[in-house]
This record gives sequence, C-alpha cells and structure tokens, in this order.
Amino acid sequence: MGGISVRRPVGLHGTLGGMRKDVREFIRKLEAAGLTVEPTPGHYRVLRDGRPLRKENGMPFMLPFSPDTTRWRRSATVELRKLGIDV
Repeated sequence: MGGISVRRPVGLHGTLGGMRKDVREFIRKLEAAGLTVEPTPGHYRVLRDGRPLRKENGMPFMLPFSPDTTRWRRSATVELRKLGIDV
C-alpha cells in the first residue's frame, strides 16, 4: 500500500492561515527569494530547487513551527546570509 506524498509550498491553498503573522511574513520573504517552505510536524523545511537547503555544516535548514520569540528569525537570517541568500 504505497501512498503518494504531495509536497505543497506553504504559500498555496491557504496553508498559512493558522500561523503567526511574523512567521507568515518571513516565509513569504523566503518564497520571494526563490525558496520553498513546506510544513512538517514540529517545524518548517526549507527547500531550494526541490532539495533541502543545507547550512554550512551540512544540517538541513529548518524553521520552528510555533516560535515563542522573534529570536529565531534573527538567527535564521544570519544563517541564510552565510549561504548567500538575502531576505
């Protein structure tokens, strides 16, 4: 019983409806930079050309699903700049 997995960017079909406004705005900036963001349990996965975006140390780049502070955004911006992506 093989199931079909459908990747849907967060920006489509109203998937952004239940999240905080600052998270929505940050994801829109990522999408404007040519990245795709997909929700997974506990976090958001960031993709470039359909493949996981990786930090300099090889770990996949992810965003927290329900951040309590805005500190995550600052550290995410720094990591993206290291990869040559300006948001």
